[in-house]
This record gives sequence, structure tokens and C-alpha cells, in this order.
Amino acid sequence: MTDAEAQSQGRKLLTAVERIIASTDSLIALSQEHLRLAREQQLDGEDATLAAAAESVISHFSRRTAIAGGLASAPSLVPGLGTLVASVGGTLADMALGLKFEVEMALVLSHLHGFDISRPEERQLAFLMASVGTYDTRTGSNFLADIARAQGVAMWNYTPREVSKLLVNVLAGLVLFKLSKGLLMRVLPVVSVAVSFTVNRTLTRRVGARCLGDLQARRVILAEREARSRKGEAPPASAEPQAKAEPRKAPRAKKGTQARRTRKAH
Repeated sequence: MTDAEAQSQGRKLLTAVERIIASTDSLIALSQEHLRLAREQQLDGEDATLAAAAESVISHFSRRTAIAGGLASAPSLVPGLGTLVASVGGTLADMALGLKFEVEMALVLSHLHGFDISRPEERQLAFLMASVGTYDTRTGSNFLADIARAQGVAMWNYTPREVSKLLVNVLAGLVLFKLSKGLLMRVLPVVSVAVSFTVNRTLTRRVGARCLGDLQARRVILAEREARSRKGEAPPASAEPQAKAEPRKAPRAKKGTQARRTRKAH
């Protein structure tokens, strides 16, 4: 498959996954339910409660991707799978299902960490976060390094247009990886069901841990940025005169010019 063909398949995969993502309201309700269950455990502090809720969310979606992986290896057992097969091909159908649940997991985790997932840009970032996590855990590579992105540049700083391009690129990379690994599974379909079940569950847990780390890092970055912003908005009283622009001084006249002015005055 050429790079252009992979890009085309990546766009198809993106479109297919976007169509089957659960509604924002249902994901928010799921987030609140896991948080409620965590609070019922009466853990020591809000951080511990949040960690327990996040772990519960990751376990929830890991089970779903495990089941989806096993069933997608036997398409005739899955009602409605024909839509995905028609959209992205049988080999990529289980990837679409897995991505659906991993993106939903990223969205729920984002909501748990205080981000407004009803905003399109937040949904797009969650999609990218899950996709990059999926790429890295499944290929053992670093996607951002592979496409020569500057290290240390957080994805939160990308513009919406950059996020869109990255999404297509990372999904194209997943397509190429999936197709290169898919032949053995088609030759051994019975083994494929068992392997897909176990592998999907394990990898989704890794994606969840990766998303969790990214979100925690983002909260730290935003807290630091907010602290700096507050300092800038309320400078100390002694610093206020320095902040005002000083009047420009008239340029000094040259010695010869000043002497002529003095003689005329006399």
C-alpha cells in the first residue's frame, strides 16, 4: 500500500469512528457514574477518588475492546458490523471498534479531569490523544517522533488544523501496521478470536494509562499557566509605576547647534 492509499484509508477510518462515537451526554453520564461509585468507597482525598474513578473507566473500556476484538474477528456474529466492513474493510473493522471505545475512554477521562468535552476542540484532542496512544502501544514506536515533531511540544498547543492533519497521519500509520499484521490472523481465524480478545484488553489498558498521564500533565501545565497569568494581572503596587510608559525625552542637540542657538539669543 502506498502512502497516498494509507492516507485515504486513514481518512475513511477517521470518518467511520466519528460516526459511531457515543453521544457527549451519555459519556458525561458515564463519567459521573464512575465518579459516584468511587466516592462511595470513601477514599482518602479527592485525588484518590479521581484515581479510583479513572481506573474504573479504564477497566470498563478495556473489557469492551476485548469483546469487540474477539467478535470482530468473526464478523458474521456481530450485528451491524457490515457497516464498518463496508466503510473501512474487514481487516480494519476491529480497529475501528477498538478506536471507538478508546476515544470514548479518552473523552470520559477528560471529563473526569475537568475538561469540557462538549467543545469540538476538546473532542478532537481526545481523539488525537487516544489515537496516538493506540499507535504507540501497538507499534512500539513514538508517533510524534516518527513524524519529526519537535520533542517537548505538547499536543495541547497544536492548532485545530494541526490536530486534524495529525489524526489522519496517525490513523494512516495504524492502517499500514494493521495490514502488515493482518495476514496471520486471517489464516488462523480461531486463534485470531482468542488473541484479539486478550491483546485488545491489554493494549487498551496501556492506552488508558497513557491518556491518564497526558491529562495529569496537562492539568499541571494549565495550573502553572493560570498562576503566571494571575501574577501578571495583579502586579505589586510598587511595580505599577514601572509598568507605565515613561514620556520620551527630547533628543539632545549637538554641541555646534547648541552654540549657534546661544549666540542668536544674545
